[in-house]
Amino acid sequence: MTAQELAKKIRVGEVDCNNQSLFFSILSKGLLAEMRNNLSIRGVKIPHFIPNTGDETMMLEVKGQDHSKEPLETVNEDHIYTTVPRCAVEPKGINLITDQLTNPYANGQFQLEHTEGIFTFTSEFRRMPLNVKYSLQYVVDTYTDSLELVQQIITQLAFIRTFNITYLGQIIRCSYNIPEDFDTEHMIDFDETTQDDRRRKVSLEIVVETNMPVYNQRTVIPADQYIKKMTVYTDPTSPTPVDPEGRPLPNNGSALGIKSFGRGGIRSGGNYDTSRV
Repeated sequence: MTAQELAKKIRVGEVDCNNQSLFFSILSKGLLAEMRNNLSIRGVKIPHFIPNTGDETMMLEVKGQDHSKEPLETVNEDHIYTTVPRCAVEPKGINLITDQLTNPYANGQFQLEHTEGIFTFTSEFRRMPLNVKYSLQYVVDTYTDSLELVQQIITQLAFIRTFNITYLGQIIRCSYNIPEDFDTEHMIDFDETTQDDRRRKVSLEIVVETNMPVYNQRTVIPADQYIKKMTVYTDPTSPTPVDPEGRPLPNNGSALGIKSFGRGGIRSGGNYDTSRV
């Protein structure tokens, strides 16, 4: 399939260019990587993840776990969901800021990956401003670790920070910050014996602000096409204009339009009475 054929499918609605890639999935992955790169305990980076049911079971089965021995013997590593320190991230909500939408007639580019390769297109588009709230819960070993984590959050994440993601071939800038207050929870659960669980938890929420480009599918053309010539030309098949009393008026140029778009010969225009202009 050529870029021209794919562009036609997009214009008629057979292919939805705005739903070929998951924007919020890419945004979440970018945030997880950003947070992991910024926070560590005793020099060990803290893994950040969004829990999904069955993840660890699938990982163990792929590596040959038959439930006859401990998982650590199978994969030579701890469970990602039980390793300490760790951070479980939960998306809380999405807020669209519709009163800050950009000009709908701005022109931009995007890329789509197809079976034949990656194609670049141009189209009118708008940027949809939005913010996404995430809840983060850190689990650390000791009280001292929780203090170290809180100090890192204060010193490294107190100010607005930015990171970039790639969506439909475009680099999107994102920013996030932490709230003014967050909770430190000390959990010590005692059973009937002398054993106890001294896991400490630090919980907070952050808000990510960014924008999602939304493309007008009816204006999509391959990126290597461009306006070559704008012209006024006469359409001999158009009717002769007349005045209110039925007398003929001179027909000096009845069509105005774009002659062609680069290679590809896309022609547009319409019949306009220019005799009174």
